[in-house]
Amino acid sequence: MKIAIPANAPELDAVVEKRLGTAAYLLVVDLDDMSFEAVAGPSPSAGPGAGIEAVSIVLSMGAKAILSGFISPYIASTLEKNGIAVITPVGGRVADVIEKYKQGAFVQPSSLKMAPARAIPPLRPAFQKAARQFISILPFLTGVVLLVGLFRGFVSRELLMTIFSGHVIQDTLWGACLGSIFTGNPANSYVVGETLLNMGASLFGAAALMMTWVNVGVLQLPAEISALGARFAIVRLVAAFLMAIFVSILTVVLTGGHL
Repeated sequence: MKIAIPANAPELDAVVEKRLGTAAYLLVVDLDDMSFEAVAGPSPSAGPGAGIEAVSIVLSMGAKAILSGFISPYIASTLEKNGIAVITPVGGRVADVIEKYKQGAFVQPSSLKMAPARAIPPLRPAFQKAARQFISILPFLTGVVLLVGLFRGFVSRELLMTIFSGHVIQDTLWGACLGSIFTGNPANSYVVGETLLNMGASLFGAAALMMTWVNVGVLQLPAEISALGARFAIVRLVAAFLMAIFVSILTVVLTGGHL
């Protein structure tokens, strides 16, 4: 039997990470001979889809149980319905956690319980973590800036205006479609949205692109289907797309951006 554990290093002496989506490594351990595979955790640019991507990775490697510091109750419930045991909260050294699991110390999956209240973390560690995350996305942000430069060099304003003609519904739909495909870190969407505005696109199109950039994620659909099922993934994607269109139009109207 194989179990999966998020860890801060690719070894059994590593420390269990609190969340799957932010773990540096994912360890899949075979309890029969204690052999294990270590794969890199989700990319920092994965954004809200990081947890789903991590679940997809461990499931593809044949894990029958996941031990972690925290997993959202909905994802935990979905996994358990599909025969995957979820054990939380778990902390400490990976080897020690595995030994406790083999001894039956974790007798009841805790994902269906109410999560215990957690103390508010000190501000300094929170700022340090935020700074590390910002530094980690700088390469991706730089890449987007360079791509935007190429985009502006090869796509003329006249061509762009044939797509974003100033019509509310058309501009919003085009922006939502582009954002759904070119998904990524939220900070990148600000750069792309500003570029569209500077080239003459309407605020409706830019707002829709930013909304769907973060919330839809067509490129992440296979991983989401693998982790949560096709029905849930498709319904969520369609609902997020439609809501992004509605919220984009409402936001621009309420802020007076259409005047």
